[in-house]
Amino acid sequence: MRYEDICVKAIHQLKDDRQLNFAEYSAKLLGNVLRENGIAQQADIITSVPMHRSKRRKRGYDQAQKLAHFTAMELGIKENYRLLGRTRDTAEQHTLTAAQRKTHAEDIYYSLAKHADIKGKNVLLFDDVYTTGATLNVCSRLLKEMGAKKVFCAAIATTLLDEKHKE
Repeated sequence: MRYEDICVKAIHQLKDDRQLNFAEYSAKLLGNVLRENGIAQQADIITSVPMHRSKRRKRGYDQAQKLAHFTAMELGIKENYRLLGRTRDTAEQHTLTAAQRKTHAEDIYYSLAKHADIKGKNVLLFDDVYTTGATLNVCSRLLKEMGAKKVFCAAIATTLLDEKHKE
């Protein structure tokens, strides 16, 4: 979906008001797209971009993980959310320029030392909103360094870059 109008409102409700209906609905839509594109048939494991534990405690859940979970249920694919970690709770990505997002993502995401063996596996990685790709690129690289054969990325919404976010 395009990150505008009603979609923005629904994502904010998902993040701030614990409205999981949008994640469940989106998982059905994404499941159909992933099946149609042949990605669902290739994915061995589903995971998500990690939220820092302090923010997860405050919100009660991680919205990207919820989206991944509902999609995993829709597609019947194994889930593993112990592959990636986040070093600290920092500024939200949407407040940064494209260049800052890349540096920020490089600084805060890491692979977990005791991760499950994903060597040769295809991983489906979820986030809630795709803007510049910085977060998904860094997390994809980490998963490949851990041995993933392929990493496919999915998000509920995408946005065109406005002047504020261009490099």
